[in-house]
Amino acid sequence: MQRSGDAPSGRGRRGDLCSGGRLRRRHRRRRRRRARHAGGAASLRRARAGVAARDRRARRPGRARGPAVKTLIAVADIERDRAVVQTGLALAGEDDVVLASVIEVPEDVTLAAAQPQAKQLRRSLELLAAEIAPGRRVRSLVTVARRGWDAIREAATTERPEVLLVGWRRPGWDILGLTIEEVLRDPPCDLAVVKGAPARARRILVPVRGGRYAQLAARLGTELARSSDGAVTLLHVAGRNGSRGRSPLYQLLGERAYDERVERLVTRSGDPVKVITDELADHDAIVFGATGREGAEDPLGPVGQAMLAAAKNAIVVRTRAPLASGVFLARPRLPEDRAERSKVVGEMVDKWFAQNTFSSTEFADLRRLVEEKERQGLRISVGLPALNEEATIRRVIHSIRSRLVERIPLVDEIVVIDSRSEDRTREIAADEGVAVFIHDEVLPECGSYRGKGEALWKSLHVMTGDLVVWVDTDVSSHHPKFVYGILGPLLTRPDIQFVKAFYQRPLRMGDELQATGGGRVTELAARPILNLFFPELSGIVQPLAGEQGGRRALLEQLPFFSGYGVETGLLVDILQRAGLGAIAQVDMKQRIHRNQSLYRLSMMSFEVLQVALRRVGEAQGTRLLEEANFTMKLITASEGRLHLEMQDIIDIERPPIASVPAYQQRRAR
Repeated sequence: MQRSGDAPSGRGRRGDLCSGGRLRRRHRRRRRRRARHAGGAASLRRARAGVAARDRRARRPGRARGPAVKTLIAVADIERDRAVVQTGLALAGEDDVVLASVIEVPEDVTLAAAQPQAKQLRRSLELLAAEIAPGRRVRSLVTVARRGWDAIREAATTERPEVLLVGWRRPGWDILGLTIEEVLRDPPCDLAVVKGAPARARRILVPVRGGRYAQLAARLGTELARSSDGAVTLLHVAGRNGSRGRSPLYQLLGERAYDERVERLVTRSGDPVKVITDELADHDAIVFGATGREGAEDPLGPVGQAMLAAAKNAIVVRTRAPLASGVFLARPRLPEDRAERSKVVGEMVDKWFAQNTFSSTEFADLRRLVEEKERQGLRISVGLPALNEEATIRRVIHSIRSRLVERIPLVDEIVVIDSRSEDRTREIAADEGVAVFIHDEVLPECGSYRGKGEALWKSLHVMTGDLVVWVDTDVSSHHPKFVYGILGPLLTRPDIQFVKAFYQRPLRMGDELQATGGGRVTELAARPILNLFFPELSGIVQPLAGEQGGRRALLEQLPFFSGYGVETGLLVDILQRAGLGAIAQVDMKQRIHRNQSLYRLSMMSFEVLQVALRRVGEAQGTRLLEEANFTMKLITASEGRLHLEMQDIIDIERPPIASVPAYQQRRAR
């Protein structure tokens, strides 16, 4: 950036990096010693297995390495930000890089007066790119503005980068009209603040403490190591009383934990600052997520400040605020008095329940629904998430296809999204003539997690409908109303964006059908916590119902949790984005499904509570789950004795799928 009439300042500073053969050998010996301690043996075995697997995949014929990270670099000072440009080029792999610079023009000068300077600045950026990366395709974007950061924000909107790079400035110092704290508090997209010269680093530390920044930090760390032929250490800092079981790094990062550039997986307990700074002594650079609370004065937080002070070369990442926070609609302001607040919420929910609760029988006139669909020019997709459902999948598909595709053309597409079934589920579905996808093969560049929410998130990529309906496939009493009942409100009420089903849920226990006992997680976990913290949703009869649907325009803008917390997350996020009036529910009368064991239901409840508490923390500006324990001790009985089994259960938050480049390209066709 330049100010109109000013010349570049010429300031420049580069961090010193350790080098030399003896020093590298000493670091390798130290890493091996550390790997033997701190849970290193198992971590190292897993890392080596992951490297071997990645190497085998890399050697497949015809498989070329694609672009790494689409990068926009904000160049505020050409000399000072050289290292930022080098870092951006390293992260971008073979993808295009955009260098964005701004000429700030005072209010009393016309913007057109800066045209000669803009031409000169473009030339300077071109020379910088040619010097740093000869032969690379680097595009320059020079704009004029009253305040530099406004132009960078606009560039992020038009260029749609995966990450925006900005050079570090001391707290309070001006950068493009803002301070670095202000930049971190409200980034226009995923942000990486660069200190020193991390592009030259060979040993890169990535501390992972959970949260939505972990994925971005790990990705940038591994891409940086790939560029420099370096290695990454993934460090998970557990609480003082954290589990000594297997590291949750895989649960936090998925396959990225076993990237070929990940040399060590380490889990340690103790004070985060001390653990991280001790490990940092053996590394050239650190990549970490800003740890400050949402909206806090200091977005880095005390741990982040300590890491930044200790590191010569660092990248601080901050993802754009999720839709569950600042960009949602403000929730209605409720009275402070508890009794008065309860009365207001009660009236609000009662009114909603009367207006937005339907019966599937209201939409039994299927020809009317088809007329509405054609009048609005809509396409309708039905997604069937499945895992080992060979006993019921054929009946579910046939029920939908025969009535809603062949007899009445209401549904345009049926898609099975399978989670690696070990029975004949996929074979039966294909035999029924519907499209079948395995969810961990969809969007492979995004990695994959286990869980129903992961399947729903990825199904948005493979389905083409403007209206999307999801139906569970473990239902032995399937009826077309589970689909047309969801579609009815969406087709007849333009203000409704999302619809949930509800029903009586008798359980099949062997050969007997019991009239009570269904929806145990709903009644014992989901509805109580929603009533406590999101009372506007207290009228939802079955918030965890698998039969649900909505408008793609809304769903693609929402984050999805990977596991059984997905339904809770969607309801809370839609409430905060679109308001209670955008949600409806439909009575499907009765639904018979396969019952789950209490063992499985306990794990499901654990995930539901995680998601609800995460959203509660974000709404209050706190990080409730920052120090939470994600290891659940499950109690089982066998041969008259009780046993404790430990399970790491973490519901990963996927970003809105509209932010995924492959999805954007597919939808643009």
